[in-house]
Amino acid sequence: MIEDTIALIIKDIEKLKEKLKEIKKDIKYEEKIEDDRYEDLKRGAKEMKAQVKDFEDDALRDLTDQESYLKLKEMKMKAEEDIAHANQKLFESLGKLPPKPFDLNVEMEAGPARVQIVPDMRVYVNGKEEKRRA
Repeated sequence: MIEDTIALIIKDIEKLKEKLKEIKKDIKYEEKIEDDRYEDLKRGAKEMKAQVKDFEDDALRDLTDQESYLKLKEMKMKAEEDIAHANQKLFESLGKLPPKPFDLNVEMEAGPARVQIVPDMRVYVNGKEEKRRA
């Protein structure tokens, strides 16, 4: 029967997956580097990374004292909110359409864009999905 054949194939696949898991474990063990110089380099890299992070944090802390930086952050937040509101309007408008796919060509500042709308309320602009934002 076909059910028995399918069951055997599934069992074989599980055995093969288990074998692959063991092989991967063996490869990982073989690839492990046990050398004092390597450990020293790794420790040094970790310390260097921490120093870089501290430097970045200090620089960012200094930036937050500057009025021009704070204005830019506010402008960014406002622009993100505007995009979210426009996106909400877009999806509200899409909800009024019949559930069938269609294409739309839109002339934008950067040039023409091809907009595709599919039934499950997904929008693609030049092939890139436009995410629904809350």
